[in-house]
Amino acid sequence: MNRRLKKEQDKDYLAKKKQNYREIFFRDNPIAADILTRSILGRTTPEEEAKLDGYFIFRDNPTAADLLTRLFLEKITEKERKELEEYFQEYFQEYFQRKKFSPEVNSLWDKVKARDPNVEQVDMSQGKALKFSPGDDEKIIWTHGLGGCYACLIFTEHTDGTRNAILTHYPETEIHQNLEQLRELIGQSKKMKEASTKQVVLMAPGEWVKDPITNEYSFRVQDQQTADLLALAVKAKLGSEVEVKLVPYSIGQTVGKKDEGIFLVYIPPKGKGVVRYRTWFSGGTLGTQEPEK
Repeated sequence: MNRRLKKEQDKDYLAKKKQNYREIFFRDNPIAADILTRSILGRTTPEEEAKLDGYFIFRDNPTAADLLTRLFLEKITEKERKELEEYFQEYFQEYFQRKKFSPEVNSLWDKVKARDPNVEQVDMSQGKALKFSPGDDEKIIWTHGLGGCYACLIFTEHTDGTRNAILTHYPETEIHQNLEQLRELIGQSKKMKEASTKQVVLMAPGEWVKDPITNEYSFRVQDQQTADLLALAVKAKLGSEVEVKLVPYSIGQTVGKKDEGIFLVYIPPKGKGVVRYRTWFSGGTLGTQEPEK
């Protein structure tokens, strides 16, 4: 075979291999894909092999990958070693966290990390508000880590097709802060008081209670007084005709169960789908129920 032809064929072969490895392993890192291709063909230096190991472990973190490479090559300083240890802690924390959740929830984590404007995460001791116009994309507001906390979702719908949503997540030791946050967020939108539909979903710790007469057990909200206080605060700000749904949940965890402690709310624009929410044990719909097409 002509040497020039063989050289061109080898070049095409390497280009295809590199493209394949990039698509499979390193979609956003062409340098790593190139090193992997040459590594399989035995055409890399020890330094490049060390760099490839770093890329495999920290695919989305070039700084951490570079520090790991320096560790393998024994060129790392004590300060860099401590920095690398912190990256490893974050890596394993995220790894075990992702194992706790379903693909649906892990997808939301990825969108939050990528700062997707249509996905809003509410952390503990926090509350957020969203506004929706008929031309908007579907938006998601959600929280996680409910294990004794109160989560309050407020949803309003208006005759012009606009929608509002508020979600708070506070521990039982911060009920006062929860009340203040609810009042503040509702107060930011005068339109919520004039809504045609006003709905609240209040998640609260629950417990099994035995009826002394029938001896039958029922699952109820653990602290009814606190749940009533939160519901009354919302009603006081929104006015009359507020539909409140109490959702008690068990704070005991089930080994191996996915998505425990999550509360997801999907809100499409009016006319483009049903507003729905999901927890790790139940779900429901909100707003005007649009007919199926």
